[in-house]
Amino acid sequence: MMAITCFGELALAPLLAGVLLVLSPVKITTAAGLFVCGVVTWTFAEYVFHRFVFHNLIPKQHGMHHAHPDEPVLTILWPIWVCFLIVYLVAGGNFLAGALIGYAWYLFVHHCSHHGPDKVPRLLLQHHRLHHRFATRNYGVSSTLWDHLFGTMLQ
Repeated sequence: MMAITCFGELALAPLLAGVLLVLSPVKITTAAGLFVCGVVTWTFAEYVFHRFVFHNLIPKQHGMHHAHPDEPVLTILWPIWVCFLIVYLVAGGNFLAGALIGYAWYLFVHHCSHHGPDKVPRLLLQHHRLHHRFATRNYGVSSTLWDHLFGTMLQ
């Protein structure tokens, strides 16, 4: 079950991103710009959601992950797929492709931070481990950018 849950989304997101990029009707420069905007927007949304939703609105559920960080996360965040559909309808396939690649990177980094730390860039691994020790800092998983900008970075 863990393999299907964890790796299913990890495989689906980039596959869907690739399909969206191949089917794109816009010029490659426009597609690339929208793709990069999608990746950056994903990192911001991840930071905001983790900081304000997981730690403020549903802290009990997320606290279970903090209490048992090495237990596999078997929940598919289905609301994120609804959000991806809305993003597609509003911003289009190229932007969504970037967000999906950002999401896949997030899934990879988070999973490997707990189950394969040798596969994650050391900076991101340390960043995430510090978040588990000091839950009011280091909310970014796939990037440290927003923690730097918003002063929530613990080094």
